[in-house]
Amino acid sequence: MPAHAVVVGASSTIGAAIARRVAAHVDVVHLWGRDEVRLAEAADGCRPLATALTHRVDVRDAEQVGAALQQVPAEEPLRTVVWAAGLFDWGATDTADPVRWQQLLDTNLTAAAVLTARVGPALVRSAPSSLVFIGSGAASQAYPDNAAYVASKHGLAGLSRAVFLDLRDRDVKVSLVSPGLVAAGAGLLSPQGQARPDSLIQPEDVADAVEFVLTSPPHVCPTEIRLAPQRS
Repeated sequence: MPAHAVVVGASSTIGAAIARRVAAHVDVVHLWGRDEVRLAEAADGCRPLATALTHRVDVRDAEQVGAALQQVPAEEPLRTVVWAAGLFDWGATDTADPVRWQQLLDTNLTAAAVLTARVGPALVRSAPSSLVFIGSGAASQAYPDNAAYVASKHGLAGLSRAVFLDLRDRDVKVSLVSPGLVAAGAGLLSPQGQARPDSLIQPEDVADAVEFVLTSPPHVCPTEIRLAPQRS
């Protein structure tokens, strides 16, 4: 019976790298994202290893999420779900756009929690299985001009820790992988990213951490993995 995986946020650079690594461990990988062109590119990277299906999904839209989940047959095992979706925004508290903050929190935290509740039963039925959240250095510390993002990632860390406690005795691994500056997206806009992008964490490094969770022995769960660039 074919095993399935879902990678949410697969149209990002980090998400595509994770998808390629996840594809090596399942028969069918479902790639969710909002950019259809980048989703197609991510699928091409997965297809030497597994069947890759793309789904254009805004994770804040319950109907789109439900339609994409229906593409995973209920009678076939869902082995892995990776949450790599997210928004990033700078903004001081007194000048921030409340609408943008709402979008950020809805995407980074609320949608992750809702999806977790929806896939939880399938992961339990398919156990041993894995649920991996991609966090951030902002999951454990705060930065100025970044309050909503920091709040969302702190919340995601709390979600991961609590869900692990709920599912650990049913053989579902739940892990938070929190990278620091990555050579992708907002990381490349940082001073270090602009000056020395090769010194940053690479997307493949994040994928390595996810694979470590997936391949760790059934009796152990790497509940939190933090990655930092070796050089400042």
